[in-house]
Amino acid sequence: MKGILSFSLTAVMAFSAYSQSLWTDTFETYNVGNLGTQGGWARDGGGTASWTQVATIDAAHGKSLKLASTAANEGVWHYHTTNWDSKSSANNIFVLEFDYYTGTGGAGGAGVVQIYDVDAGFESPFEIGWSQDDGYLYVADQVDGEILVDAVTTNTWYHIKAAYDTTTGEIKVKVGNNEIVSYFGTPGLAPQELDVLLAGITTAGFDNITTTATNVDPFLAVSDVAKKSIVSVFPNPATDVINVKSDSKIAQVSIYDASGKAVKTTTETTINVENLAKGTYVVSIKYADGSTESKKVIKD
Repeated sequence: MKGILSFSLTAVMAFSAYSQSLWTDTFETYNVGNLGTQGGWARDGGGTASWTQVATIDAAHGKSLKLASTAANEGVWHYHTTNWDSKSSANNIFVLEFDYYTGTGGAGGAGVVQIYDVDAGFESPFEIGWSQDDGYLYVADQVDGEILVDAVTTNTWYHIKAAYDTTTGEIKVKVGNNEIVSYFGTPGLAPQELDVLLAGITTAGFDNITTTATNVDPFLAVSDVAKKSIVSVFPNPATDVINVKSDSKIAQVSIYDASGKAVKTTTETTINVENLAKGTYVVSIKYADGSTESKKVIKD
């Protein structure tokens, strides 16, 4: 659905063979408490420092960036460089992946990831967030946008992968196992900075942030590009456990249901799925180098 403007104006797949890792942040090495300047983050806007926290939202994710604004506000930003300026000149597609926690929600509250071209006067190629007033998860720029998830569930993690082609302006986003959503935004912008925006009362969270530069479509199926690793997920169908084996070092395994909701996230490679409902799931494997692969698994 078109016509969604960015918040600032209105108030699994493999591509590792062609990609360049720019920045990764899991927050695990940070001190619990105010995010402050840890890890190269910086803060802008009003409110108090305690509104952007390093906290354990759940055991599976460990430490995460958690918003804790408790009063009405017009916008507070915590930002970090994407390291886009360090990329190879051949890599013209910016890729962002992160886990997004919706939090409790509330009228007027918002927790949004925004990407900015600093050199172009902070023009934004895109932003992704939850419109708590309308109930949907969206992607938008300053002109246009699309709905990603119609009805968002509170206190839930969603895995989001987004790509911006700086040459054509095309923006593609995939939430969990959902269909890819795409539209054409503004070409020629440099995605140099990632901002986490909080407005109003929100307890949204963010984790496992990665930025990558590539020269191929990052949503191509594994069979369409040269693979860097060999991975197997078994048994399939599964009843009690699934095992993940790879010739590359595995950093994290996440399981998503058909709606794109993360139902399990772990660093283990033998995962108990006994309590999951029957159906089809996507197992997303994140490697130590930041690349990812996905496999479909049927739970009996």
